[in-house]
Amino acid sequence: MIPSFPDFKPLEAGDRNELLRALAAKNPQESELSAGNLFIWSEFDRPQLTRINDNLCLLLSPLNEGPFFLEPLGENRIEETTDICLRHTGRLARVSEGFAARIADGAYRLCTIRGQFDYLYGREALAEFKGKKYDGKRNHIKRFKAAFPDWKYLGLEPGMKDECLALFEVWTRKKKDTLYFQRLDEAVQREAIIRAFEGFGELGMSGGAVRAGGRLIGFIIGSPLNRDTVTVHFQYGDPDAQGVMQTLMQEAAAQTFSGFAFMNLEQDLGLLGLRTAKLSYHPLRLVKKYHVEPA
Repeated sequence: MIPSFPDFKPLEAGDRNELLRALAAKNPQESELSAGNLFIWSEFDRPQLTRINDNLCLLLSPLNEGPFFLEPLGENRIEETTDICLRHTGRLARVSEGFAARIADGAYRLCTIRGQFDYLYGREALAEFKGKKYDGKRNHIKRFKAAFPDWKYLGLEPGMKDECLALFEVWTRKKKDTLYFQRLDEAVQREAIIRAFEGFGELGMSGGAVRAGGRLIGFIIGSPLNRDTVTVHFQYGDPDAQGVMQTLMQEAAAQTFSGFAFMNLEQDLGLLGLRTAKLSYHPLRLVKKYHVEPA
C-alpha cells in the first residue's frame, strides 16, 4: 500500500499496476513519466511513492543530484499539493508544459533546461526516411547493406540479454571519449539494461536487433509512454558498423513500433554529439519540461 505524506515507500514491482493506472489517466508526453523508465532506472533515481491530497507523488533522489518531485499524478488540490512538495524538497523538476501553465499564476518560479527536452518524432517518418532531408540517412543505410550483405533485423527477446550487454561494452569502450557518451556511471547504465530485460514482459518492453557476420551489432529497446507514443530507452550499435544505427532506427520504426504513431527518443542531456544526432532525424517537436521552485 502506498502511504500518505509524510511517509514514503520505495517503488517496487508490486506498485506497478497502481502506477500504470495513474499514468494512463495522465497520458504523459514526458519520458520521465514512462513506467519503463521509472523501473529500469530505479537504482539510479531511487524513486519513492507517497500520496498527497489523494494524488500519487513520485520523489526521485538521483545519485548525481539532489531530490525532487515529478509533477503529481492526479487532479486534487494541485497548488496545495505543489506547495507541500516544494516545502519538502525545494523543487519539482521535469514537469510538463501543461502543468507549468496550470500553476503559472501561483507563487512559483518556473524555468526550462534545454538538455532535458525530449525529442518527439512521427514514427512513419522514421520508418520511411522520405524526402531530401533524409538523404544522409538513406545513404548510410545503403552503405551498411553493401558492407553487410548478410544483415538481418529480428525482434528482441529476453534471451538476447548477454549479447546486448556485450555490445554495450564494445560501444562504451569505443565511445567514452566522444561527444556522444552519457557521463553516467557505466555500471548504472548496464544495470538499467539488465532491468529492462528482466522486466521485459511486465513493463511492456519491445525492441529489435541487427545481426551481421554471425554476431549482434545493434539493438534498440522501448516501451509505451502513452496510448500512441513509444519511448526509446536504449539504442546501441557497433561504432565500426557504419550505418547500423540508421538501419536499426528505420527497421524498428517500420516493424517493432508499428502500433504507435509517435516515437519519443528522450533527452540529449546537453551533450553536443547526442543533440546533433537527434536533430538529424528531424523531430516533430521538442517536449519542453520545467523546473518549479518557490518564487
